[in-house]
Amino acid sequence: MNATIPKELAARIVWFCSRKNVLIGETIIDKNTTGRDIYIISRGQFRVHDDSAGEDFVLAMLRRGDIFGEMSFLDGSARSASVTAAVNGSLLVMGENEFSNMLAKEPEVAVLFLRFLAGVVSGRLRVANDALLQVAFGDGEAINQEYSHLKEAIAEMHAAVRMELEGT
Repeated sequence: MNATIPKELAARIVWFCSRKNVLIGETIIDKNTTGRDIYIISRGQFRVHDDSAGEDFVLAMLRRGDIFGEMSFLDGSARSASVTAAVNGSLLVMGENEFSNMLAKEPEVAVLFLRFLAGVVSGRLRVANDALLQVAFGDGEAINQEYSHLKEAIAEMHAAVRMELEGT
């Protein structure tokens, strides 16, 4: 799923957002912090990255029209990755208060926005599921051998879920 907000929707929600100018190297989101803001890139490039494995792994490069922070915006959980400005840029920021204001004044726009966010999140989940299945059950023998421990862990998780659902 494309995380680029459609121009028509962006034009309708911009009035409910604040603007934030950022400088190259500025961290917008730190992984594992809390926050309910969602960001829409109006100018610049932003690096989504995770260094929890000891190496700074770039998950995505985002550009104008792309959004980030949608998972925490929706469920209030801790941030799943860090986001840093790769160049000087500008963001539109929407928090809980701005969303509540949009919901009160233009409920149809709020619903369109939530449907868009749901599509982004479910699209990303589908990609992650496909990647996990490819790694776990791919055809290549080398992949199967290299990731056999991952397949075992997945099988154990499935068994634990089945036991939990069955109440055993």
